[in-house]
Amino acid sequence: MKTTLALSHLSTALLFPLSASETYSPGDFLSALTVSDFEKEPLWEITGVASIGLAKGNADSNNYGLQALATYQKDHNEGHIGADFFFSENSGTATTNSLRIYSQYNHLIGNQWFIGTFGSFLNNEIANLDYRFDAGVTLGYYFFKNDNTKLSLETGPGHTWEEQDRLSNDYFSLRLAQKFEHKFNKELKIWQSTILTPKASDFNNTLFIAEAGIEILLTDDWSLRTALRYQHDNTPADGRDESDILLLTGLSYSLGGFKNSVKPDRMTLKPEDQKNGEIKMGWATTAALNYSLAKGNSDSLFLGATVDSAYRRKDDETFLSLTYSFSENGGDTSADSLRTGIQHNRVFDETYFLGGSLGYFRDDIADVSYRFTPSATAGYYFLKEDDITLSVETGPSMTFEEIGGLTDNFFSVTTAQNFTWEISEKLTFSQHVTGIFDPSDRQNYILSARAKLDTDITPNLAWRIAWAWTKDNTPAATRKSTDSTLTTGIALKF
Repeated sequence: MKTTLALSHLSTALLFPLSASETYSPGDFLSALTVSDFEKEPLWEITGVASIGLAKGNADSNNYGLQALATYQKDHNEGHIGADFFFSENSGTATTNSLRIYSQYNHLIGNQWFIGTFGSFLNNEIANLDYRFDAGVTLGYYFFKNDNTKLSLETGPGHTWEEQDRLSNDYFSLRLAQKFEHKFNKELKIWQSTILTPKASDFNNTLFIAEAGIEILLTDDWSLRTALRYQHDNTPADGRDESDILLLTGLSYSLGGFKNSVKPDRMTLKPEDQKNGEIKMGWATTAALNYSLAKGNSDSLFLGATVDSAYRRKDDETFLSLTYSFSENGGDTSADSLRTGIQHNRVFDETYFLGGSLGYFRDDIADVSYRFTPSATAGYYFLKEDDITLSVETGPSMTFEEIGGLTDNFFSVTTAQNFTWEISEKLTFSQHVTGIFDPSDRQNYILSARAKLDTDITPNLAWRIAWAWTKDNTPAATRKSTDSTLTTGIALKF
């Protein structure tokens, strides 16, 4: 018996790109414009983003993302300094490894014209780009620059030093950049940008980047971004694709927060709160959807969905759950699993309960075609308060499964322990352990454990960090017995 848990990429997660050859351009930061009070805000504003995803076992992958941006604004001067690092690994093979450091300074001439300088460094191991330095000057013009809409165009000469595929080169380059942003209201805005950087003497040597997205303000400090990026390098390293497409979804956080403004916006990577609800009667549902996409030099797709629902009355409670994960790297499926369950309990004296449950599991990577586990349980609540619950349950069950093409049916015993704790108004922790044992074979058992920490962003949105571990002591042939994952993502409550 074998359980595999797939890596949940940043799900609606923090800004977590998977493109193996993505590059960035100096000044490509319109997507992070924020709302701030020009006269009261500090000269410097700092924002950051971090993400992590880990999976060990039959699926073996690691994903990390770090970003930071500092912006300066005073009188007719504006500037920014930033850096980002992205790394992902699948089965020991790096699929993303890039570092970018960038900066730009602009001096406004009146309300529409500006002159500036820019510089950037880029390293992308997967695209065989050892380094690329870009520096130059730019002249720009704002066609629109008001509270809701900004549209600018800039151009200027520069110089590029690069080493790609172990070949060094330097040349004069040109830069043409266009940026647009429109704010529908305080919470919602769209943005779009394009940057073209050709070699001055050879327009066939050109890097083109286009990006568009939507940003939704969640709280004073948090916002949710979704963006689509297209990149075309018509002189790539040998064996590398010219084009990359990347779909990004992520959370951004600001140290200073978002503030109302009547002045032009400042660039940033960076959203009132109510108390967590008490355990209440009726339905309570939490759903999370995670997705990421990269096409080109990095070819990967991830889809993840989780739904947990509970219905409570004074003497009855029903729990429903569904978890689905699918990921593909380079055309090879690295995760494809589905787990569902339903349980109904009859509660006596608010402490004891009797119930029945049915679980289903399928995992193509672990070679589990199906596993059905109907069971009857008796349980006890050691704690059952508004902010904390602790229960244990056990009972007989039957297991019907097909693993590695072999079917098996056996009588089993299922034991579970559940714990939830509302630590504070914004912080909730939950933990669950389950064991399925074959009384006739002590070596035939399955253990699973899950834990999650939810931090409320709004009354209906939470940022989730989750850990899962599974041990199947009799897995399919050639499969590992233990899997573990560490994931982050957005959860929706309703």
